[in-house]
Amino acid sequence: MYKKFFVFVFLLLLVPVSVQAHTTLLSSTPAEGENIMEALKEVQLVFGTKIEEGSTMTIEGESGSFEFDRIVVGDDSLVGTLNEALPNGSYRILWNIIGEDGHPIEGEITFGVSIEIEEEVTPAVVSEKTEEPEAKTTAASETVAETQTESDSNLLVTILLVLAAILVVYGIYKLLLKKK
Repeated sequence: MYKKFFVFVFLLLLVPVSVQAHTTLLSSTPAEGENIMEALKEVQLVFGTKIEEGSTMTIEGESGSFEFDRIVVGDDSLVGTLNEALPNGSYRILWNIIGEDGHPIEGEITFGVSIEIEEEVTPAVVSEKTEEPEAKTTAASETVAETQTESDSNLLVTILLVLAAILVVYGIYKLLLKKK
């Protein structure tokens, strides 16, 4: 009886319990889907646990990539400094970090820049400016939906792995009973 109990406990310990233990992004400046109305000078990402040196981030826009002048890796944050303002448009912050557990993790944050330029406004320009934020809001909503779908997918994979482990343990238990 004790033999079966110890085999069962050993097999339970083999189940991957740290599947969801990876570092997560807690907050960012700019926030996901935010529309910035002034020049962006600094990007800050805050994570759930300590991150290691070697973590980095870049900004990609419609017209290409933008590098940070300086990136500072703090205990649980990445702070990047830009020397010039980003032109109006949609952007993605692509981040790659190394968590405290040594696992590399990556992600992205989408945001928009809509800095009003002081020009003489014609009626055609006014209608373009009123449509622009709505299009960016729609793009940001789609990105949030994609992130939610990805999160749901991770949960589903975790559940399936746990169910598979339970089935394996049950199968081994049945085999042990058959031998006696």
